[in-house]
Amino acid sequence: MVAIVLATAALVVFGSGSFLKQQGEFVLYFEDSVNGLATGAPVKFKGVPIGQVKEILIRFNQEEDSSSIPVIIEIDLTRLRTTLGVDIELDDSNVLTEQINAGLRATLQQASFVTGLLFVELNYVTPAPPPVFHQIQNDSPEYLEIPTLQSGLTEIIKKVSKMVNQISQIDFASMGRRLNDTLAKLDKGIGQVDFKGLSDQAKQTLKSIEELATNEDLKKAFANLDKTLDDLQGLINNLDGDMGVLVENVNLTLVSARDTLDKFSMLAADADNMVAPDSPLRYELTSALSELAGAMRSMRVLADYLERNPSALLTGKQEQ
Repeated sequence: MVAIVLATAALVVFGSGSFLKQQGEFVLYFEDSVNGLATGAPVKFKGVPIGQVKEILIRFNQEEDSSSIPVIIEIDLTRLRTTLGVDIELDDSNVLTEQINAGLRATLQQASFVTGLLFVELNYVTPAPPPVFHQIQNDSPEYLEIPTLQSGLTEIIKKVSKMVNQISQIDFASMGRRLNDTLAKLDKGIGQVDFKGLSDQAKQTLKSIEELATNEDLKKAFANLDKTLDDLQGLINNLDGDMGVLVENVNLTLVSARDTLDKFSMLAADADNMVAPDSPLRYELTSALSELAGAMRSMRVLADYLERNPSALLTGKQEQ
């Protein structure tokens, strides 16, 4: 009978493979909610099952102000070596420290969005933030600690919650009132603009410009002005010529200059009648013609003086 019991026990032990397993137990401290994590939940390394959750505690060997939830996990170290080819002794504190420095971290992951069940995922994070330890350090801790990170889902929920909180603080009612007031003022301002008057004035201005550009008197006046300037230049170039011829040329040039000035005076009057009294074009055109008339008056004074004193072209103006 005793032999049968021993044989049965041996079959159970060896058949289950637990005799050949090297188990390692570790403690994890999670800042995340562990709702959905249960005893027996898988512990995975890069998605491959390597152990299970052994126990979920309220507090364990941590500071009084710490609110982290301690979770005890059990890892099949033999499976790491044989199945995954990871030849490391995680239950050795020095080896575990090296792996933590290399980025080994634990996170909570969802096994299913439908059921909400969680499992523990071990992985190497690069670049890894500095590890945060919660266990009170002593010379012979009951469990070695693997640092944790908040899961990506938790970070997303936090960001969404923060965004919703910020949005909820926006005074949309006040913004709506200000927007309505602005639109009402804009609508009122647009309604007061005399678009037809502006259009009519623009058409009149364009018509005046067109009439001025095609005015034959303007073309003739500029042609006469060019000829007068050419004649004066010719007089200057022929100062060493015959005095009688010079005087005759001066007289002819003076007559041409007077005619040109008279035509510009008539042109100014025509432009004054064509352009609207309050238009910018009238102001610009009046200024230009005034300057041109001033220049022509100066030329007329010069012409009158030269008519009385033709020799001034040779001797210069005499002192009074």
